[in-house]
Order: sequence, then structure tokens, then C-alpha cells
Amino acid sequence: MKSVIVAATLGALAVSAHPAPEAEARGPSLSDSTILNFALTLEHLEDAFYKLGLSRFNQRSFDNAGLPAGAREQFVQISQHESEHVAFLTGLLGSKATKPCTYKFPINDPKSFSSLSQVFENVGVGAYTGATKSLSHQYITGSASILGTEARQAALVAAYVNGVEGWGNAFNVIRPFLFLIAIVTNHLQLQQIPLTLSQAYSLAAPFIVKCPSSNPKLPVTVFPTLTIPSSANPGDTVPVTFKSNVGRGKQLFAVFLFGLGQEVVPIRNGRVIIPKNLAGQVYALISTSSSGVTDRTTVAGPALLQFEFDLEGRYIPNS
Repeated sequence: MKSVIVAATLGALAVSAHPAPEAEARGPSLSDSTILNFALTLEHLEDAFYKLGLSRFNQRSFDNAGLPAGAREQFVQISQHESEHVAFLTGLLGSKATKPCTYKFPINDPKSFSSLSQVFENVGVGAYTGATKSLSHQYITGSASILGTEARQAALVAAYVNGVEGWGNAFNVIRPFLFLIAIVTNHLQLQQIPLTLSQAYSLAAPFIVKCPSSNPKLPVTVFPTLTIPSSANPGDTVPVTFKSNVGRGKQLFAVFLFGLGQEVVPIRNGRVIIPKNLAGQVYALISTSSSGVTDRTTVAGPALLQFEFDLEGRYIPNS
């Protein structure tokens, strides 16, 4: 099942592989309250998403959609988890806690609901993976515990509900500290691609209509949208579309974030060749740097690509 919000990414004539950068490592450090409020922002979104979907689609709707037996009950439990995550983070932050926003979700049936759930769970895993390293020691255990639950949810939705593999390769856990989290989560190998706050928020922003003016301000940038045909597959030459004056007249690069690293691909005449070695959920950004991408070099993105395999390891082509 392909994601309902697949919107972009790339590849190209000369592809170079790089380790994932310590994104913005030399930038100003983030406070614990900022990181926790960012996590709470995403948890509020997920909490609202599951409550809406479950209120809109009853068991008969799930049965008529042909989803596996028990799928709705799994979403009921996931919804309860997200509500508990909201309560946990709100308790840590107290009066500093961000409030829920108004949201819009493009869900018309249980299948679009389960497809978007898979996306949100993986984005949540990526956000926690990227942010946990910056937390003070006293908050790491709680964050790692939530990460483990989100990862299990992502695997369940992908494999049991949507019938696709829940990982892209054998090396999805990134950076030495995160191997500890892999142990905490029973070595579950998922798409734990670390995202910066701005990257994760840019993925969430299309679903956020308006937030209370009293909410703490987050140090994030919403990057311009990156779009490519949703029918794109590894090895295809595809157009990339984005609106930005950054880097105008310069050579720009498409950067694919996946697994243990990233693929950097030059853009030629507005088109790129998607690298053939990509699998699972991949994030793509446009960068001014041939060395990779940070928030400072980002022109557009991230965009999401789904290169999925069935439970027998066969690739499911996008069409």
C-alpha cells in the first residue's frame, strides 16, 4: 500500500554516498523544554489523528475495506498510547506544555487512515531518533521508552495492517548512542532515520491548520514543498518540483536520507535518477551542498518516498 502523502524525491547521474551528518551539531543547543514541547506537538497531532479516524470509521468500515481482523482494535490501542504520551509529556512540562492545534487529515476510508498512520508513526520515530541525543540524562529513558513504542507501532501498522515490510535495511539505527536504544527496544530494526526539528515539522505542517497563540514558539523552519511523481520507482528518471529562490543559478543536489546514511545526487535540468539501492521509507531534500544536507543548506523538502516490499520480500512498484 502506497502512502497517501508521497510527494517527492530524487536520484542522479552521479550518486555519492555519505554518512548521515550530525545535523546542526555546531548550532545553538536546544533546551529540554524545547525538545519535549516539539515531541508533544507531534504527539498532539497523532492523538488527534487516531481519535478522528476511530470516530469516523467503525468496525464494519474496517471489515468492508478488507483490512485484517483486529486491525481496528490495534488502532484503538495505538490511540490510547498516543493519549498517554500526551499526558506523560504534559506532566513533565507542566505550565510550559504546548496545547493541541487544529488539524486537517486527508482520510476518506480505513485504508487511507492506515496508510497515513504508517507515515506518521515513521515520522515520529525519526523525530525521536534525531532529538533524543540532545536531551539531558534525566529525560533520555522516558524518550527512549516512547521511541520503542512508536517503533513497534510503525512495524505493526506496516506489516500487519498494510502488509508490507516495516524496515528498509539492516542498519536503520544511527549513531553509537542509538544502539543502546536498539537494545532497549529489543533490537527492533525500523526506519529510524534521524530528523531535525525543522525536517520533522515540515512533514507535519501540512496537517496543522492553526495553533494557539499562547503555545511556546518552536525554533523550526518550514521548508518549501518538494514534489515528484508518486509513480516514481528506484532507477527512474523523474522531474523534481519546488519553489525557492535559495541557490538560484547554482548546482543543487538531491539528498536521500535512509538507513545508516544518505545519497547525494546532482540535479540535471530539473530531473534526477532515483538511486536503485533505496528501500522502505525515504526522505528527500534539496541541498546547496554536495556533501549532504543540514537545515542551513536546505532548499526544499523533506519529501517522502515509499519503496515498499511485501512480506515475502518482493518489491511493490509504485504506479
